[in-house]
Amino acid sequence: MKTINEQQAVQQFDEYSELAHNGEKILVTRSGKPWVLLSPPAVPVESKRSNGKLKWPDFAARLAPHYPAPVAGPTATEILAKDKEDRF
Repeated sequence: MKTINEQQAVQQFDEYSELAHNGEKILVTRSGKPWVLLSPPAVPVESKRSNGKLKWPDFAARLAPHYPAPVAGPTATEILAKDKEDRF
């Protein structure tokens, strides 16, 4: 692992960021103590182009196992609205 100080990192950022992009880890120190680590991303970044439409996950299906079927009666929002009407 290459070690540089913060001044070197600022002055030669293009060079060191390119090294990090290519897989090298670079420790940046401030006042002689570790401050920041420049490294490549943990997972390679892939950019796949689709047909231009986003595919949203089915949130209701994902939450269904965690929440029971709805209970009959007014919702919490309706109860609060009614309570607010009664007070004013």
